[in-house]
Amino acid sequence: MPRRVLHHYALCYITEGKGQITLNAVPLTANKGDFFLVLPGSAVEGKALSTGAVRYIVIFFSCMQLSNNRRHQGLHPPRFQVSGKLEVYGHPRAAEIIRQATAFQRTRDLEDIMRAKYRLQQLLAMLIQPHDRLLPGKAAGMDIVLDYMKKNYSKQLTVAQLAQMAGLSTNHFIRAFRQLTDKTPMAYLLQERIRRAKQLLFSSERVKQVAKEVGYRDEHYFSRVFKKSEGVAPASYLKNRHIRIAVLYYGLDDYLMTLGLTPVAALSYRERVSRNVALPKLNSQEQEIVRLSGSRLNYEKLAYIRPDLIIGSDRLLPGEVPESIAPTVVLPHTDHVEQQLFRLARILGREQQAEDWVNSYTEQKHIFRLRLGERDELPAVSFIRVSSEFYRLYGTSNQTGTLLYRELGLRPPHSLLEQTWAVDFELSELPRYNPDYIFLAVDATPESRQRLDTLLSSPEWCSLEAVKQGRVFNAGDLLFRTLGPAGRMWAMSYIASRIGIRDDRIIHPNTGL
Repeated sequence: MPRRVLHHYALCYITEGKGQITLNAVPLTANKGDFFLVLPGSAVEGKALSTGAVRYIVIFFSCMQLSNNRRHQGLHPPRFQVSGKLEVYGHPRAAEIIRQATAFQRTRDLEDIMRAKYRLQQLLAMLIQPHDRLLPGKAAGMDIVLDYMKKNYSKQLTVAQLAQMAGLSTNHFIRAFRQLTDKTPMAYLLQERIRRAKQLLFSSERVKQVAKEVGYRDEHYFSRVFKKSEGVAPASYLKNRHIRIAVLYYGLDDYLMTLGLTPVAALSYRERVSRNVALPKLNSQEQEIVRLSGSRLNYEKLAYIRPDLIIGSDRLLPGEVPESIAPTVVLPHTDHVEQQLFRLARILGREQQAEDWVNSYTEQKHIFRLRLGERDELPAVSFIRVSSEFYRLYGTSNQTGTLLYRELGLRPPHSLLEQTWAVDFELSELPRYNPDYIFLAVDATPESRQRLDTLLSSPEWCSLEAVKQGRVFNAGDLLFRTLGPAGRMWAMSYIASRIGIRDDRIIHPNTGL
């Protein structure tokens, strides 16, 4: 079974043979009668461990879970209590349900399809129940060992101890372990320690503390082991210009490039907005980046790139962080660009680049507010987004609002509460805001374009002062660009040019939206 990343839920039932399934870098025994639940975003591969074939049935499916109580009813992704290898045969009905669900296999008969879906629903309902209702049986010894090593890599483990845990002699255990993982037990343990060490190094912990947390009492010995594995000392690992970093949230590529580093992969902006504008200063760097779809991440493409480190955001769902591909660090999201930039700069050894950007940005903001203060009244500015599902007015508590209202000192429209993140509005509500300037962004879908046409032809829209005065501007991908440093600098210049602030000291964009 070649390595692939699944985009749907899957149930895998082994019907014949003896083999191994590697699920998110964890090898598991796969013998006749074994059963696996695989979640979306999981990396899966398999192989036979004997001369005979391994046969299996896979059911791919999509599902939602219904929550129903007295006050609220809603749908959400299912919360499975267990996943991976399931020891469900301890449940009195599990074995029979599995046989019935897989008996139909490929069929076009409507009744058979309905029966199969019914059995599948029975099984899923069972898996969603609390873990103790599954009455799990005894897992295979090697699976117990691998799970234990994954969770206890920082302990001083010995081969004899692990062999005893698996119920095998030492020699038999070593052979079985190598057959299952292609590594010796100690090499596998080292791999887990190095993977975790890379994540901890990104958290700004000192090398001595990192060594301790991954199981090394002597930091100098840990440094030698790390350098032998990665070719560079742990203290210099993240400062190495050749480290291959993939970033999986909007704006993180901008942070790295502002610090003089180019990620090997980043999310694409193009699918999110109707008009995308590349930042001129970063064009040469952007040509080197592999762009990934943000709506449906191509895990195979990301795995092929082979990054050394993946940086994500806590705005991603847990299943969207592909830890099986490379050590992954999840950054807390913040609208304070300077704070995040200095945090990354300290870790990556780029403090001077961060300071240079902050000094330039501070000067630009000062000039902007100086010119703004020369006006009799602060202009009211709105940022409106049109999607296939809503008209949305952004407030002060997001990256765009932080730029417009807190950093540049512009005034939010009337009736917009001070700490509002965003307001979804109906067309009838639009006149209550009535700003002096409107920046309008449209999602890149036909449905969004239809909603835009409805907006532009409505009497409510035509009654707005900004529309009458011709002060409506295409905001393109400004919403996403303001997540990063260079994008925020560009956005400030673009806003200045549109609201009539002219000063030779402000760097105006050389490309429009």
